[in-house]
This record gives sequence, C-alpha cells and structure tokens, in this order.
Amino acid sequence: MTGDIAQLHNIQNFNGGYVSFAGGEGVKITQKGTVMNGVLNFENVNYAPELKHNLLSVSRICDKGYSTPFTNKECLILKPRIIIPEDWILVRMKRDDNAYIIDMNHNIPEQVTCLFSKVSEHTTMLWHHQLGHANAKNLNHLPKNEIVRGLPIEDFITFEKCVACAQG
Repeated sequence: MTGDIAQLHNIQNFNGGYVSFAGGEGVKITQKGTVMNGVLNFENVNYAPELKHNLLSVSRICDKGYSTPFTNKECLILKPRIIIPEDWILVRMKRDDNAYIIDMNHNIPEQVTCLFSKVSEHTTMLWHHQLGHANAKNLNHLPKNEIVRGLPIEDFITFEKCVACAQG
C-alpha cells in the first residue's frame, strides 16, 4: 500500500474500501497498480492518497518466494532459495492465512538452553546503591527504555536485603 502515486505503474481505478489505523482513522483506497524497482515488483499495490508511509505485507513478500529477516535497523528482502542454516534458527512460526503465529510455550528448539537471564544479586545491589537506592522496577526501566547508554543489564532481580532501605 502506498500514498505516493509516482511509485505506481499500470494504474487502475479501484474502489478498495477503507483501511483503518489506530485511533479509528479511515483511509479510502482509490487506485491500485504495480511497484517496481528494477530488481523486483509487486502487483495489486493499493493506493490511498492520505498514507504518509508505504506499507508492505510480509506474507506478500513470502508469497513471491523471497524471505525477509528483520533487525533493529532494517528489513531485508533476500533472493529466492536462500537457505538459512538450522543452527541459526531459534524459533519457528507457522503461517495462518496472512499472519505468523508464535507459541512461546511449545516452540522451543532443543539446542537453546536459555532465552532469558537475570542479573546476579550482587550486581543488582551494586546498581541499587549507585543509583540512590532505586527499586527493582526503576532499575529495570533503565535498560529497557535505553535511559542509561551502554547498560549491559537485561533484567534486575528483586532484592530485599538493603538495610538502609529497610530502615528508611
């Protein structure tokens, strides 16, 4: 889906209904066409003039035989028939219609021994003291929201052995 008519080729008028976004806003789909970049193309791309960003369905990419790894900086579209080594795969998600469903309770590969770890009690207490006796909830807020640059902690454990906090 796009809001930039200049990206479309072979444009046809199309009464595609509405697309809803968060907040209940509705955007009317008025035309459709093909998007091409010289390497790949996608047909039947909907045009809605109010859209500010292009939207691309992962399931449509996969239907064309491509694969799409995502990182924290980008999404890649890889050539067909790229084979990913089994030992690189942590979790598999089955596709149901146009959605990929993950079940974290029943989808754990045998070679993965730990997907989550906590910080030692000593390290937690050290940060607790250095940050003015901050509680575990506030300590966990720091790395999750990138408030402290370079903080290598993923999850602070709950602690109850601070004498100063108990006295306070």
